[in-house]
Amino acid sequence: MSENKNKVKVNIYGEDYTIRSSLPVNYMKRLADYVNSKMNEVSGSSTSGIGMHKIAILAALNLSDEIYNLKREVKKLNNKLEEKNIKPGDLE
Repeated sequence: MSENKNKVKVNIYGEDYTIRSSLPVNYMKRLADYVNSKMNEVSGSSTSGIGMHKIAILAALNLSDEIYNLKREVKKLNNKLEEKNIKPGDLE
């Protein structure tokens, strides 16, 4: 059986993309907007004159840094909860 796929057209850094996913359409749009903003942020800094490919790589590095830092923060918070004998699921 095939999974229901949502389809949405987005624009990232001047290029149109059609995304198919089981994720909600509004969520996919927010993700695309966030990637677009990161690419614009990178291209607006002192990297003028570089191609879209390099801008995408630099944006991906920035996004990876955000993810890494957030995971590290979640781990710290989980450790603090563990020290207090609180399970993360208990907070819901």
